[in-house]
Amino acid sequence: MVATIVLGILIAAILGVALRKMYRSFFKGEAACCNSEGCSSCDGGCTMKTALDNSYRDRVEKIEKFPIHRTIDVDGMTCEKCIVKVIRALEKIDGVTIAAASLEKQSAQVGMRSDVSDDVLRNAIERAGYHAGAVTA
Repeated sequence: MVATIVLGILIAAILGVALRKMYRSFFKGEAACCNSEGCSSCDGGCTMKTALDNSYRDRVEKIEKFPIHRTIDVDGMTCEKCIVKVIRALEKIDGVTIAAASLEKQSAQVGMRSDVSDDVLRNAIERAGYHAGAVTA
């Protein structure tokens, strides 16, 4: 009987940790971070890097199919959490259907169903805490 209770508590604790990690990863973007200089939001261990790389390629393929798409230079991204913040900021804009961001290229791409002005795209990135540069078609 005691062993059953202990086993139940152990299973509940493991499940709780796993659910917390999933919540923070998917809804808050906190697990998607690396220990880069200037990034103080985690303690390292980029478990999401491969997933984000694959996601970037998939997103770019979808973006290229949109009749309207733009590339925006973004300065200040230092980790995977930065990518998530830029993507979320851009995807909140009316007219933007999908966004992707790259640390290596220091840029973001958007696919749009209706034309959105370059200033609106830049402002969204600036509000997310990064510097937006040139916007190209």
